[in-house]
Amino acid sequence: MRGDSASAVWSRLDGIKRALMVRIERYAALTIPKVCLPGGATTYNTEQSHDYQSLGAQAVNHVVNKLMVAIAAPSRPFFRVQAGPTTAKEMAAAKVSETDLGTILANLERDSVKELDAKGQRPKLYQALRHLVITGNVLMILDKDHIRILGMKYFCVKRNVKGEVHTLVIRESVFFDELDPNIRKLFGTRYHDETKVDHYKLIKRNPGPAGGYTMTQWIDETKLPKEWDARWSEEKMPYRVLTWDLADEADYGTGLVEDYAGDFEAMSVLAQATCEGGVMGTEFRWAVNPTGQTSVDDMNNSRSGDTIAGNPKDVGVIQPNTANGVKMAMDLENKYSQRIARGFLLQSAVTRDAERVTAEEIRATAMELESSFGGVYSSLAPQLQKPLAMWLLATAGTALHGTDLGIVIITGLDALSRNGDLENLRLALSDLAQLATAPPQLQGRIKWQDLSEFVGQGRGVDLRRFIKSDDEYAQEQQALRAAETQQANEQAQGAAQADAQAQPPT
Repeated sequence: MRGDSASAVWSRLDGIKRALMVRIERYAALTIPKVCLPGGATTYNTEQSHDYQSLGAQAVNHVVNKLMVAIAAPSRPFFRVQAGPTTAKEMAAAKVSETDLGTILANLERDSVKELDAKGQRPKLYQALRHLVITGNVLMILDKDHIRILGMKYFCVKRNVKGEVHTLVIRESVFFDELDPNIRKLFGTRYHDETKVDHYKLIKRNPGPAGGYTMTQWIDETKLPKEWDARWSEEKMPYRVLTWDLADEADYGTGLVEDYAGDFEAMSVLAQATCEGGVMGTEFRWAVNPTGQTSVDDMNNSRSGDTIAGNPKDVGVIQPNTANGVKMAMDLENKYSQRIARGFLLQSAVTRDAERVTAEEIRATAMELESSFGGVYSSLAPQLQKPLAMWLLATAGTALHGTDLGIVIITGLDALSRNGDLENLRLALSDLAQLATAPPQLQGRIKWQDLSEFVGQGRGVDLRRFIKSDDEYAQEQQALRAAETQQANEQAQGAAQADAQAQPPT
């Protein structure tokens, strides 16, 4: 039926989001216009900067840079691969220690994260975060060997009551010769190479507890054959609709810029008033008494130093008094600028843009993002970082599907890499080291194994991997004493033999 075509679904859902698009285009105009240009505008025929203020672009770029460092720091894994019980048993049977297994998984993480830079996909993440901050929504497509980012102009989405994607339709207007050659063969001579066609991808959630998604593809009103369809499970779904802040019963999210849209609008008005008032304040005109002795023509035609006939009292200066108004506009502009700076973390220290950013810097940035945006930063973990981690592992040649290996994304107030565990271990050992100053009578009565387990649980570290148990320690001490006794006996026997050899024969 025609009502089930992708174009019909697009028309219906696009009509619902039309009012939202008007607002988003205004938010982009206040910050970075090219993120969402108005209909008919392109980067060729529209200036890519706002009118009188650049604070919007500066604020967005600053907070996006902070998010990039926290979410995907260069050369630092943002996720962990954890072994399940089956893998742990197999490794134990192969006599691979837990520490060695951890080393293997850590190397796997580092190798997969390197794919992000090796394939040049880091700018795509930056683009996605910029869309999220400004528009609140973006579509991330995890293709086989690259990432695509599409703004709200190119997709419509409908969600169920749980906030899950129910229907997703993507529309891209392309020239016919840009399509896959196998698709072009299906249409023969119906289209010319320079004909614009609409390429639709209609993705729907499968009913039932199994879930998953099914995709059909369309060219204008024509559905492509079944070999162009696709089905994915929830985890393998490559089309990810990301949101900054998704409200209850909403299909689309809201961005950070929307929270401060009024301040950005005021900044634009005040910046324009300051600029125009300042220019007006530099202009002046000479006023000549029309009934006086000074000729207007003489004033206009004379040069500096010329002698003209006239009376100085006939001439005066007319200059607008805009100083007070400009000062008031500048004071208000500073107040709005400070409010925007606090909202977009412009007043905080800038994290270094370096290959080796320290774990402490990343942790401080994560804490700042978490406390400033009320958990929005942590919500990016399941919808952005986890699919990205799965894609990176698969790209590096390690697919986790069909295994009991799992992915854990480390975000929020914790460190964003294995350095968090290292810091927790350091703190736990420091807690135990403080007991070295306790009286000997107290140290002799402490149950060290129980105490180390208690401290490790408090710091989130399993110290049993690093501290010997009471039985292991006793066996080691017993072996050490036996070795010392054997060494003493050997020395005594050697000394006796030396004495016997030193005595003269009788």
